[in-house]
Amino acid sequence: VGATARGAQHAQSLEGFFTHIPGLKVICPSTAYDAKGLLKTAIRDENPVVVFEHKLLYGSKGIRAEKSALSPVGEVPEEEYLIPFGIAAVRKEGRDITIVATLLMVYRAMEAAAILEEEGISVEIIDPRTLVPFDYETVINSIKKTSRLMIIEEDTRRNGWGAEVAAQIAEDAIYYLDAPIKRVATYDVPIPFSPVMENFVIPSTQRIVEEAKKLMNS
Repeated sequence: VGATARGAQHAQSLEGFFTHIPGLKVICPSTAYDAKGLLKTAIRDENPVVVFEHKLLYGSKGIRAEKSALSPVGEVPEEEYLIPFGIAAVRKEGRDITIVATLLMVYRAMEAAAILEEEGISVEIIDPRTLVPFDYETVINSIKKTSRLMIIEEDTRRNGWGAEVAAQIAEDAIYYLDAPIKRVATYDVPIPFSPVMENFVIPSTQRIVEEAKKLMNS
């Protein structure tokens, strides 16, 4: 998945489509370490598992390393290890806003968090790693602390997986929130072929920063 200036045929993010199909499990590793552990778990699972990898995470092409404390390229142990489905990773702890993001958006959230930290806004970043099953417990425990939730996805806003997460949190944990849930997603248009326009429609670090500031003021 992931936009790479190749137009709508090759740059869509379709995770939300597959989360809708009962019986499928959906995993989205954002690091090399997680990719191995989750794939090992997928092989051993008796159910069908759909694996999404982001093209721009291959070789860190989409990451400004100096702005992110996390890297998709890192040590991957040779020995056997498994990462269980439905267990999110807290990539950064914070006190003001909980951000839920997957794949490339984890790194853009990390970049945005570094900028926001300079302005006194502390962000907690949760990488669910698997969309089905989804670790709602970790997200709810985080918003009990921060009272604000932002969901960032490279899928389109309409009917994306973030909409389901927002609905579930509103159902189960709305009283922990001091502000409406904020969703930052790709605009509801076909992915443009032009790199300039592609970069405009997909959530950028700057857009995340701007939306986080609005959320703090709401």
